[in-house]
Amino acid sequence: MKPTSEKKYLTEFLLAIIGYFLFVAQDAIVKYIASDYKIIQIIFINACFALIPVILYTQTHQGWNKLKKASFKVHFFRTLTMCVGLFFVYTGFYHLPMVTMYSIIFLIPLLITIGSVLFLGETVRWKRFTAIVTGFVGTVISINPFTAELNNYVLLALLAPVLAASSYLIVRKYGEQESLFSFLIYGKILMIIFTGVFVIFIFDEMSFNDLVLNAISGLCRGIAMIFVINAARHLPGAIFGSILYTQIFAGVFFGYFIFGEIPTINNYIGNFIIVSAGLYIVLREMKLKKNIVTSTARHPTIPIKK
Repeated sequence: MKPTSEKKYLTEFLLAIIGYFLFVAQDAIVKYIASDYKIIQIIFINACFALIPVILYTQTHQGWNKLKKASFKVHFFRTLTMCVGLFFVYTGFYHLPMVTMYSIIFLIPLLITIGSVLFLGETVRWKRFTAIVTGFVGTVISINPFTAELNNYVLLALLAPVLAASSYLIVRKYGEQESLFSFLIYGKILMIIFTGVFVIFIFDEMSFNDLVLNAISGLCRGIAMIFVINAARHLPGAIFGSILYTQIFAGVFFGYFIFGEIPTINNYIGNFIIVSAGLYIVLREMKLKKNIVTSTARHPTIPIKK
């Protein structure tokens, strides 16, 4: 028989893979319906339905009492940056191939490292600095701006990892005493409020099928967050840090079979370089006993303390 810890790791490992697969499924659904509806409206409905599994998770773990001492300022600015970042992410997924968009998303752990130096006073030595530069080179290779037209949507998409990294840095600097449940609950409620203000004026009536798809994307996001966060809390950091890159394979799968997107040789080479650089940073931070982020390349929000 396998030891209990091995069984636990295997369960969390599989749930993390499912979680990241659900994130990619959500991205694919958004890309599919974004031609008919405004991105802000899609985010609003997505957040409403993502709140359902989050509420159930909080109730199951009796987390309501941990919401009382939350810092409104931390949650406000963290969710604001995430909301704007999510707008750029979804805009990028609609206008760009999925595999290219994941090349951009995977810049997040590299930008977090840079931000930690600039705003948190951390020290980055030459090895991690080299990994950061290498990761950026991989992104340039994957996007391939020298032979393809560098349109405005690529530039907008590049703002997404900047804002996601900023959200994480806000939490690291001001919100490490906040509870997991406060991030989940207040994050979704504020996301609904921020987008709802605009939806009041720009709402387009949705067909029943599209509403169902949008609802499914929200449920996928909510469930994925829970699976990934639990994996981050229980798995060894090196294992968890490597799982997030499975998104690129799921992105290629959905991009090819749903949207007919065929990755280029630049995508393969660039993403190999990005993943290698990202994994090096994850393993390096484990060696230095840093905190592991719940979702290093997806909406980084909560530093999980082991």
